[in-house]
Amino acid sequence: MNPRFILLGLSALLSGCIIFDKKSEAVTFHQLVAPAAATTRATPILYVPRAILPAALRRPNIVILDDNGWVRVDDAHRWVAPLDRAVAEAVARHLTAQTGLPAVCQAPAEDHLVLLVTVDKMEAFEPTAAGRSLFALPGTAANNDTAIMQVSYRLETAAGTLLSGHTLTRSHPLKDRSPAEFVLSQSANLAAISADIAKLIPNASPTK
Repeated sequence: MNPRFILLGLSALLSGCIIFDKKSEAVTFHQLVAPAAATTRATPILYVPRAILPAALRRPNIVILDDNGWVRVDDAHRWVAPLDRAVAEAVARHLTAQTGLPAVCQAPAEDHLVLLVTVDKMEAFEPTAAGRSLFALPGTAANNDTAIMQVSYRLETAAGTLLSGHTLTRSHPLKDRSPAEFVLSQSANLAAISADIAKLIPNASPTK
């Protein structure tokens, strides 16, 4: 038999095994909410590198943890950008809005201050139900369901001299247990934490 006909027959058989009309689940992308603001002061420049995250959060999906170690990961809800970069960019925008200072996420050539951000916790919590997972039951959240964020930061000179450092914790109520509501509540927490950090920056001057 002609080898060409054999190859054509095999191709026809293989193509019959491929399914082209299978629909994939739609993905919703989320981002942390932060304002766009213009600079009103030239110095000091604030450099905010990528944030340090807990291991469980280092993935493209929205990961919702509770304080008892329960984890919910939904493949249909993802961050529009890597979370470590998204946190840094959101903090930078908040700081510019709060202080008028230029805040950047890439190291500038000019003298600058460095703000190192570590996200210690980014969780959901049900305070009055100790030992019960927030995700044990679907549906509407209770009135006391809360999004918790804890951030440790270090403000340094470009040479590495520590200017200030603290651990800040903020909470925001959750209207429901959806990823979108979780992102909005954690955005509010990050805004409040950034406002607290901003209060310490005007008194700091960069040193070479």
